[in-house]
Amino acid sequence: MKDIKKITVIGLGLIGGSLALSLKNLSKDFIISGYDANLDSLNIARYRKIIDEIASDYKSAVKDSDLIIIATPVSEIVKVVNKIKNNLKKGAIVTDVGSAKEKIVKQINNILPDNVIFIGGHPMAGSENEGVLSATPDLFRNAFYILTPTSNTVTRPLMALHSLFTKMGSKVITISPKEHDKIVALISHLPHVLSTNLVDLIDKEQNEIKNLFKLCAGGFRDMTRIAASNPKMWLDISMENKKEIIEVLEEYMDYLNKFKESLKNDDSEYIKKHYLKAKEARMNLPKYVDKDISKLFEIRIAIPDKPGVLSDITLAISSSGINIEDISIFHSTEYSGGGILKILVQGENAGSLAKEAVEKIGYEARAKKVIG
Repeated sequence: MKDIKKITVIGLGLIGGSLALSLKNLSKDFIISGYDANLDSLNIARYRKIIDEIASDYKSAVKDSDLIIIATPVSEIVKVVNKIKNNLKKGAIVTDVGSAKEKIVKQINNILPDNVIFIGGHPMAGSENEGVLSATPDLFRNAFYILTPTSNTVTRPLMALHSLFTKMGSKVITISPKEHDKIVALISHLPHVLSTNLVDLIDKEQNEIKNLFKLCAGGFRDMTRIAASNPKMWLDISMENKKEIIEVLEEYMDYLNKFKESLKNDDSEYIKKHYLKAKEARMNLPKYVDKDISKLFEIRIAIPDKPGVLSDITLAISSSGINIEDISIFHSTEYSGGGILKILVQGENAGSLAKEAVEKIGYEARAKKVIG
């Protein structure tokens, strides 16, 4: 993080504006430059002191920047990279906030010069409000922030982003672009498709049943709240992640068809088990709890000095369902030709699970409790 001084945020909406504010709060030494195609958004950001500098175009926006965050709609991300690729300083880190990753990561890594690093990002945070006027520095506090490195990702930039977003208060996890797209298709994109189609159905039926909307109660309102989200944004997301969305829709329709057949066949036992199983699963959804430092573990791993090592290790740990609290690397006389990677993980069995995940991919690891 010490190598990052100038940060450029391209796209000053709710997410971009909130990121700029969060980063300004981290260090008075950061210089935050902003660019947005909408002049009103730029002026509001400057007036609210969200950014320090207004850029007049893409070229001046990224000049001498150490970190560039692309916070535009998902359909614009690759276009922006094409516009800035020839004006980036050597060693610059580029990241985005798009909610679809695999295709974007592949395209951008083919576009950028070899001396610039791209690491996909996706903050799992938002608000019913939109635009830079709604930007807040606390938007990402306690929210998951996903990073999607590849096997070619360089260690230091990945560590820098992990540290930066952790210091903002986010719970940073590292997963592959492909795994990311499958997860968000299931837990974010599918619910939105279901919500909008349910509203569409009720709207059509009210032509025949006049009091239908009047009688919509809490359950319907809770399930369809997200249908009021930005249609343009969701069109972009749906088209960008359409392969995964189609797959999960087919899975979901299999569940609905099975439920429909059980009703036709008066299979009350299946329906009863379905409702009980769903209730139990919903009751067991993870709840946010304060960190218990008595369950904080330190994992030490000897690593060689080559690209992709940190990415492989963090992906292995995160894929085991363990959240990484902090990462650091230091040189040791015990190990020449590389260094010692220290990772902090939190949870009841996090130490042993993380150690097992690391050893499974061929690295020697030691785990110990931080306290006690």
